[in-house]
Amino acid sequence: MKSLLYTVFFLACVAVNAQSEKARLEQQRAAVQAEINQFDKLLTGAKKEGRSVLSQVQAIDAKISKTQEIINITNKQANLITRSIDTNAEEIKVLNAEIKELKQDYAEMIVKSYKAKNDQSRLMFLLSSENFLQAYKRVQYLNAYADYRKKQADEITVKSNTLADKNAELEKEKAQKKEILVANEKLRNELKDDKSEQVVLLDEVKKNEKKYAAEIRTKARERDKIDREIRKIIEADIAASNKGKVGATKGKFFLTPEAKELARNFQNNRGKLPWPVAEGVITRRYGVQPHPVLRNLPIQSSGYRFQTPNGARARAVFDGEVVQIVKANNGILMVHVRHGNFTTSYGNLKNVSVRKGQKINTLTQLGEIFTDRDGITELHFAILEETSTQDPARWLLSK
Repeated sequence: MKSLLYTVFFLACVAVNAQSEKARLEQQRAAVQAEINQFDKLLTGAKKEGRSVLSQVQAIDAKISKTQEIINITNKQANLITRSIDTNAEEIKVLNAEIKELKQDYAEMIVKSYKAKNDQSRLMFLLSSENFLQAYKRVQYLNAYADYRKKQADEITVKSNTLADKNAELEKEKAQKKEILVANEKLRNELKDDKSEQVVLLDEVKKNEKKYAAEIRTKARERDKIDREIRKIIEADIAASNKGKVGATKGKFFLTPEAKELARNFQNNRGKLPWPVAEGVITRRYGVQPHPVLRNLPIQSSGYRFQTPNGARARAVFDGEVVQIVKANNGILMVHVRHGNFTTSYGNLKNVSVRKGQKINTLTQLGEIFTDRDGITELHFAILEETSTQDPARWLLSK
């Protein structure tokens, strides 16, 4: 019986861990599926609006990557359910053995009770006592024996109900596994179709590789120019904040006590800042990386790029002050928000809904994101400490 109890305890622990892992995987799967839906929407829009081949390739590459990720997650879910099914089957086996043992014990008690009833009545059993103490102890024994019989009967009922629940849970898990396998097969077919489309698009890129490479290099030069301008603006802001201040340090913002507190709060929210868009996907991350289409071309990114639906608006990731609204020659706008010695930059805006010097709060809308001639709506986002760019992955909430 002890070995059965140990087995039940072990299986219960396994079940608790499995439920926790199931919830984590389901949350992860839902998050990736949301990203796939976004990329699918971008891809559909790219085809419908006749956007450039590079835009389509980039969208389908991202979708393929995320589809493979969700296939891996559903594989883990299926394996986890298989283990859970095996665990439940083992628990059912243990419960059946326990119920069998309990029923045997109970049957033996009933037989003994029946024989005792025939041989000698309860009254005679008590009257045959040698003294009052012995009679009292016999009454206690008979009551305890009756209680034990009832307890055994109740335990059999409880175990039988648990067994019925486990059998129902087992059937439910088998249905879940079937559902996941069907979804997995559907994803694999979609992945196959996307890869076929990717091959066609890549063939088109190869035919005009020189043209596309030139476009990418031109955009890289434009991006470098914007980065230099941002640094110059911040350097000028630093110089202005230090002017006439005792104890100011060259290259660093002179901070008032309030600004120091704001910077401290900003830093304390590392990894917890909201995204600068309500809806969208990251299409470019921080640092040196190969171009998503022409892999032999490295590109440098000083922040993140978020592709969003047309008409989307940029929003502040933290409390701060609007210190600059910069307008490029082509009319595209950029907003700089100061958070002590930190600055967040929101570029590629069509219009702005804030003014220079305005104090703003987290999630304050800053302006509408520009949609280019290819139909791409993309926010350029950066975080800087003084003039040093930061990886937004370390600051923003992960989704």
